[in-house]
Parts: sequence; structure tokens; C-alpha cells
Amino acid sequence: MIPVKLRDLQQKDKTAVMSMLRDPEVMRFLGPGRALTEDEANSWFESALTNPTRFAIAEADKDEFIGFCGIKQIDGVFDFGYFIRSEFWGNGIAAKACELAVERLSTEFDLDTVQVFIADDNVASKRVAQKLGWQATHSGSKDGEYGGYYRITM
Repeated sequence: MIPVKLRDLQQKDKTAVMSMLRDPEVMRFLGPGRALTEDEANSWFESALTNPTRFAIAEADKDEFIGFCGIKQIDGVFDFGYFIRSEFWGNGIAAKACELAVERLSTEFDLDTVQVFIADDNVASKRVAQKLGWQATHSGSKDGEYGGYYRITM
């Protein structure tokens, strides 16, 4: 497994972030459900840099940007999520990043009030939730996707 850390987003991450936001596989279950255009990705990056919400995930040794993990307020709801550059998939990074983020955020948020939605087709994220011991609380839909809502446990 690649050792990871959480840190703030930095200007040096822009190329990697732009590539991730323009990757249709990464963006399949996020935002508009499609890769962002270059202008959309640029705007997204600048907003995330000036108004940070989720943590940046980076390789512990090289400090290379891998993805995002944490809580973002969306439409008045605290939403926990993560997304990772596709070249890092399958290395256990998502579960480790979620553990680190939950540990940090548990002192700032009542985790029972935080929403975690995983689309039915997002098999990899359902495996991450299962690995972390998160329990599905109910089924529903979000942004036109059907799936389950999960409770974060530590």
C-alpha cells in the first residue's frame, strides 16, 4: 500500500487536479457525472484553492497529489466524500484516506449528521464503506442516481 497523508491543496497540484477532473472514469459518480471541461476544471481548482473544504490526499513520501477526501457542505448538508486519480485506484488509498479524515473531522463534526451517499453502480466505493465498517442506513437517490446512504463509524 502507498502511504498517504492529508494536507491542504497547493498551487503545485493544479496539473494533477485538472487531469483528475477531466477523467470521465473519476468523475462518473461526481458532480455532473461527466468529465469537466478545461474551463470548468480550472474554475473548480481555483475555487478549491481559495475556499478549501475537503483535504488533499498526497503520497506521504513524495507529497504527490492523489485526490480529495473529507466533508463539504452541499445545499446545506454536510457531505462526506472522496475521489482519487484513477492511476492510484486499487491501492487501499481510499480507505486509508477516509480513516485519516474521519479521525481529524470527528472533533469538528457530529458524524451522525454527515451524509455519505454511494451510488448503486459505484461498486468500489461500496467496498470501501464495507471495509471501514460503515453501515447502509437507507436507500434513496441523489442527483438522479440511486444508491445508499451510509453512517460513518470509527
